[in-house]
Amino acid sequence: MTNDILLFPSRKHPISLRISSIFASLQEEEDRAWSQRCHVRCLRAGENLVDHADESTDLFLLQSGEVRAVLRFGVGKEAIVGVFRRHELMGELSAIDEMPRAASLTAVNDSVVTVIPSAVFNDILGSKPQVNKAVLQLLSLRMRQLNDRVSELSFLDTKHRLYNTLLRLSRIRMDGGGERVISPPIVHSELAEHIGSSRETVSREMARLMREALVERTSRAIILKDPGELSSRISRALQN
Repeated sequence: MTNDILLFPSRKHPISLRISSIFASLQEEEDRAWSQRCHVRCLRAGENLVDHADESTDLFLLQSGEVRAVLRFGVGKEAIVGVFRRHELMGELSAIDEMPRAASLTAVNDSVVTVIPSAVFNDILGSKPQVNKAVLQLLSLRMRQLNDRVSELSFLDTKHRLYNTLLRLSRIRMDGGGERVISPPIVHSELAEHIGSSRETVSREMARLMREALVERTSRAIILKDPGELSSRISRALQN
């Protein structure tokens, strides 16, 4: 092979657009017809799906794995602006406005992606009002999330941005005990990229949270032992 791009036929990784809530309104025959015009791309951990300022206009549906959107500022400076998981849609802005990519999309682990050409996307939008509404709702949600991130950067100091990020990245633990988990555990350098800080600062604050028994780290997860206390600290910081 001459590059790192791995393309596989749909018979190895069957394609269905309806796995995404955006395309849930498609009929089975419609899904089959439009899926035949798409293809699958497999990514290794750390591989870029697209780079910042790329002029491609495809959009992507994540079949498996995890992908993050990254902004790069000069040499060695990065900020994670989004994380995408199974069945989520990515790259829709360039498919809509035909402008260069606003961020890089990088595989966190080995991932499988359905590549949807913008021509296919526009054909669907032109014939399925329900998909149009779902896309508008998605854009609205992401605008609200962006507003939340701007507020976080404007009104919270570093440690409270860390608390907020831990809560945002975590999921409720299924044993019903009220704890939240981040699994697999995210490394401190990546947490620093999420909050616009340094790895050393994150490491110091995480160590303090562990001493206070608010956070526990294992080989398989970061466990938020008292999410309510982290939320309360954020609320108090916003009131000051």
